[in-house]
Amino acid sequence: MRNERQFSIKTLIGVSAPNQVVPATGNLPLGVEINYSWTGLQRRAWEQCNCFARVGTYANYIGFGNPVALGRTAGAGLFFEPLIRYGHRTYFSVRASVGLTYVTRIYDPITNPTNRHVSLPVSSMIGLSVNGYYQLNSRFHLTVSGNYNHISNGGTRQPNQGLNLPSASLGLTYLTRTSPQPDTQLWTRTPLTRRWLARVLLLGSVRVLPQTATTPEMALPLFGLKLLAGYRLSSAHALSGGVEFVDDQYFREQVKQWRYVNQQYRQATLLAGYEFWHGRYLFTAHMGWNVVRPQPYKPATYQKYGLLYRLNNGLTFGFDVKAFGDDTKGFQLAGGMSF
Repeated sequence: MRNERQFSIKTLIGVSAPNQVVPATGNLPLGVEINYSWTGLQRRAWEQCNCFARVGTYANYIGFGNPVALGRTAGAGLFFEPLIRYGHRTYFSVRASVGLTYVTRIYDPITNPTNRHVSLPVSSMIGLSVNGYYQLNSRFHLTVSGNYNHISNGGTRQPNQGLNLPSASLGLTYLTRTSPQPDTQLWTRTPLTRRWLARVLLLGSVRVLPQTATTPEMALPLFGLKLLAGYRLSSAHALSGGVEFVDDQYFREQVKQWRYVNQQYRQATLLAGYEFWHGRYLFTAHMGWNVVRPQPYKPATYQKYGLLYRLNNGLTFGFDVKAFGDDTKGFQLAGGMSF
């Protein structure tokens, strides 16, 4: 059975205006996005999440409504979109996306000091959307969406408050290739033959420490080791936990600047959380307890989100995002083995 192919276009209309900049215009962000995707209708694709799903690429252009302080952005990336009630005239989906975006106006201590949202021209954009579809005919589907996008450099350069972009969308999807939808009630799920999992990952990143009166701007590396074990509840869901060891030279310089006395800058963290598996792709979300750290340093907990890709031989690679609530603290490249 052939995969379906889709091309879509939609508007992006902001529902709130960024106001923590000078000048604050009050104008809403406006943009447009185009997407190309494919939907696997085979049994193997269905078994990944007990649903059909679209996987594809996007490109967007957004004006923030504030050309002086915030400017505009253009970006592209990948998305994964599980479909709900697919095959009915009205159906729904939840979409997660990740990509890179170019921002025309960034922080500058002299010319743009109040834009503390973005300090690198090329940053990451992650997004989540809830979508409703209505089939006008077999080829054209009307789309209504609620979107939440976030632009951040992951703490690579400060300041990095990040920029939140909640928006609503109206669009149209065109199916360039259609296929008869199989009757999934005739399929029986393939049982899991192996439920226990283990993973070893090496971590690495670079963060830029801002210039001070006594030190120059410095690009400083981070190296780490993550050890995880877990149990698969089903083909799509797993629980996992482990430990992470980090040697962060950026944090080492911060400890010096904070004048902590006789404190170890290296860190060890206990992790516990959830994993979503879709074929070779893994989305991980863990809570971390920073059990080894400089004692005056707070907070002692943080969140760790990851997107990984696993090959047949167990080789695994991707990236992690570390955050305290909605404050992104850093991106880390990850690579290793899954067992």
